[in-house]
Amino acid sequence: MFKFIKCLAAAACLSYALSGTAFADDKADLKAKLNAFNEFSASFVQEVTDKSGQEVMSSNGIIALQKPAKFMLHTLNPDEQVLFCAGNDIYFYDPFVNQVSIFSRSELSASPFILLSDMSDNVWAHYDVRHENGVYIITPNRQGDIVNLRLSFKGSDIDTISLVMKDGNINTYKLSDGRRSADPQVFEYKIPEDAEVDDERR
Repeated sequence: MFKFIKCLAAAACLSYALSGTAFADDKADLKAKLNAFNEFSASFVQEVTDKSGQEVMSSNGIIALQKPAKFMLHTLNPDEQVLFCAGNDIYFYDPFVNQVSIFSRSELSASPFILLSDMSDNVWAHYDVRHENGVYIITPNRQGDIVNLRLSFKGSDIDTISLVMKDGNINTYKLSDGRRSADPQVFEYKIPEDAEVDDERR
């Protein structure tokens, strides 16, 4: 019996070691896919579902990135909102209330979204990646509002981005018209001078 238990323990250790290697390979594979382009832009349709699978909202807009540090998520309908990176700062602008919230770029360190435009090893070290049924599941080592981000590709281009949230909601961005280029003007969004500013930078 003792020998049998030792065999089970050895098998478990081997399985764990192999899975760790597999996860490392999955991360390297995803990083290689994202490293294949320096710019990317696409239209998106967003669908938000709650933990029961019921749709609670939908929207559409454009997404664009340019390595190493430029990122833009511009929701156009039904309500305009803009999320973009500028240098070391992140801006979230809501035209409906004419307010902009400003965060330090480091605040995105718990969000797998940062991996789309930052290939540095010190950033990727904070995430685990596994590949299941054609989907890359990216999980932050530090818990936050985002449980994980899921990426799927169509060929070599990003096709779907899903954010699984702590409250059970899932935000899914279905991309279309993807291009490995980005109009520089999308990164030069101008916030109105009369916008109320909520500066959350530390």
